[in-house]
Amino acid sequence: MEKAVCSGSNMRAPMKMDFMRSLKSTPQERWQSICICRSKNESDTSAKPMCFESEEKSENALNCIGIINAPTDELISLLRAGAVCARVVSLCRPDGEACTPDDDNAWGYIVEYSPKSGVGEAVDRAIKSAFEAGRGSLEQLTEKAEYLLSQAVPEKVIVAVLDSIVDEVEYKDMIPNPPVKFVQETAMGELTRALSYRLTGLNLRLVGNKGSGKNTLMQTVDWLLGVPQYRMQGSAELDKLDLLGGPVIEHGTMSYKLSDMLLYLQAGADVVLDEGNTIKPECADVLHSLMDSARSIQVPGYGLVKMKSWSSFTITMNEDYAGTNFMNEATVDRFTPLHMTQPVSIAEVLHRVVPEASEESLRVCDEMYSMIREMICDREGLEPEAMTIRGFIDALRTEPLLGLKAGLMDNVAGKPQDLYTRMQLAELVESLVR
Repeated sequence: MEKAVCSGSNMRAPMKMDFMRSLKSTPQERWQSICICRSKNESDTSAKPMCFESEEKSENALNCIGIINAPTDELISLLRAGAVCARVVSLCRPDGEACTPDDDNAWGYIVEYSPKSGVGEAVDRAIKSAFEAGRGSLEQLTEKAEYLLSQAVPEKVIVAVLDSIVDEVEYKDMIPNPPVKFVQETAMGELTRALSYRLTGLNLRLVGNKGSGKNTLMQTVDWLLGVPQYRMQGSAELDKLDLLGGPVIEHGTMSYKLSDMLLYLQAGADVVLDEGNTIKPECADVLHSLMDSARSIQVPGYGLVKMKSWSSFTITMNEDYAGTNFMNEATVDRFTPLHMTQPVSIAEVLHRVVPEASEESLRVCDEMYSMIREMICDREGLEPEAMTIRGFIDALRTEPLLGLKAGLMDNVAGKPQDLYTRMQLAELVESLVR
């Protein structure tokens, strides 16, 4: 069994004191179980798990009876799959030390909950089967399975992923392995859906603002499936020759050279077209036959080009960028859309990337991120270019040498090209970091 300390101020946990009074007046053997849920309050920049007397009461934050101040990665992972049932085992003081019900310094309580049981039998069998098929070492396959479990991806999807890892592929050095994998909020989040669509042969169109994790998601998906990734940048200058290729003269002989895009699709890669809605709509027409069930294209002057069965074509796009176009309906219809949302909190991501960062520094960065996100969403505050998760990471990495304030000033407040935006961000840094 795992334990957690529940406390929190009267403002963040309005019913905590009433709940503790009921504990003090009830024999310990009759203390009731409680329910731990993910924070549903987007204004709560810490986004820490909240405690309620029952799951039904969790729909209203005013019923909160406690906040988990230091949630473990294990608990966060459990909460992605749903609410966690816990048993109250004792009251505690502000420092987390257990105390008796008659202690005047009691400020919270300690709960006990069941940890995850680990890799299940079906997943374990899939790992062994994938290993015997040469799809990776036991260590690599177990790492992928444990990551998927940590994101609460359903077991049937995990098994399907392990069964679909490509064993022999060209351009192995292009298989991504992002240092920080995608983090999804719930079991049916973007990761689960992206994997499910890819496993059924569908192509994805990821729509989201800067910092919503579009590229991190696709790097994670291709890492899991063992598929090389080739990224190309969309622009208004991109034409059909860039997508298909063209004739070249080598050693006095004319031949046709395929585009990199077709070469990689033919070899079994995932081609990711960034900002796909910046290319001319008529230029995207060449993608249609590749995205149909035939998964091939007849290239004039060259011949038929066929995609591998595991090849995929992914489009990422930001609908608010200058220079974007509406894609034609025939193109849009051939891609499954995933509308990415920016996370409410980036504390977990920052902790994974910069584990040596202090809790206070993580809190400051997370609070500033939340304020920037809110100002962008208001449409009357900051421009989307103000958002930079990478900037927060860089600021935390340089904190030991420069301090957090200087790091945030340069890497977050200093990045936008617009002077007014930089001034607004600098004011935020000044207000949050002394």
